[in-house]
This record gives sequence, structure tokens and C-alpha cells, in this order.
Amino acid sequence: MPGTLTVRLANRLDELQRLDTALSEFNRVENLSPDVVMQIQLALEELFTNIVSYGYDDDEKHEVEIRIACRDNSLTIDMFDDGKQFDPLAERDAVDMDQPLEDIQIGGHGINLVKAFMNELTYNYTDGRNHLSMARHL
Repeated sequence: MPGTLTVRLANRLDELQRLDTALSEFNRVENLSPDVVMQIQLALEELFTNIVSYGYDDDEKHEVEIRIACRDNSLTIDMFDDGKQFDPLAERDAVDMDQPLEDIQIGGHGINLVKAFMNELTYNYTDGRNHLSMARHL
């Protein structure tokens, strides 16, 4: 039976600890490679932080839902939020890695990191909710 995890987080940055704990528990069952775990954790932390930091125009409580499933040598991740419509896959400026580090603009590169870690990404906005779907081949 495939391993699954669903975690619902409040739109607060202190919820990152709950996300990390849930991922650790999931990995205890699935026994993923350390590299995959680190990449998934970094990707989810980046995306969650962006949702919390930029997705809402109010101080109300909102929920970010993350579903992870491991099956058939693939890890699928679905993130749902009711924040402002935002397609993180829309074309972004690529970072020129040949330029000196001090010339690279700080910030705004996390999505490129997520794209590098995942094999498949899709986005849609339905019924007032952002849905980012990701897959990572194992």
C-alpha cells in the first residue's frame, strides 16, 4: 500500500516546524534517500514560506493543505491554498550562474530551486484555490 501524508497548516511561519516533523515521520515509513528528503523539505519550506508571506492580504486564519503520496517509484505532492492567485510556474528570469555571486540579486530564486528538484510540476486555480502539483521520480 502506498504511503500517504496529509498535513494542514495554518498560514503562520511557525507551522514550518510541524511540516518538518510530519515529513520526518513520513520518511520513517518510506525510507527515502537523504538527498530526496532534503530536496523535498527545501522545496516545501520555500513554497509554504512564499504562500504565508505573500499569499494573503488579511490577518485572518487560512489553511495550507499538503498531500504527499509515495507509489510506483514516484513521490507526488499536492499543495492547496486559498491565497491570492499565483502561478509559481509562470516564466521567471533564469539566474546566470556564471556571473559573480555578488552580482546575483538576492531573493526570488526559490521557485527555480523547486523546479530543479522536481521532475513534473503543474499549477491550476480552481474554486478560489491555488493547486500546485509536483512529482519526483525516485
